[in-house]
Amino acid sequence: MPRRNKNFKYIVKKIAKTRMLYLFQRAHEVFPNDKTLANRYTFLARRYAQRAKIKIPFKWKKRICHKCKTLLYPGLNYRVRLHSHKGKGSHISLTCFECNKTTRYFIKLKN
Repeated sequence: MPRRNKNFKYIVKKIAKTRMLYLFQRAHEVFPNDKTLANRYTFLARRYAQRAKIKIPFKWKKRICHKCKTLLYPGLNYRVRLHSHKGKGSHISLTCFECNKTTRYFIKLKN
């Protein structure tokens, strides 16, 4: 059996990343018309990332619900709130309408 060259893993990861980004982009475009298809695209994109052991970019990672794994589309199926607290620090909270999960992203203060 022939041996694979060392660049094989790099090529697989590169192909998986391009497919993953394409699927996220298509899911965002399709979501207002067909939610189930958009969620399927999101599932497939996550599967590409898991199989190739690559990270999902933060831009898209924050657009997936951590509990029900559906695509979050602003204004249609999630709510964004900005909370500011002097002592504790500020944060942005995203609430999914599908499962009512609230995810918080803390804002770091510059000292």
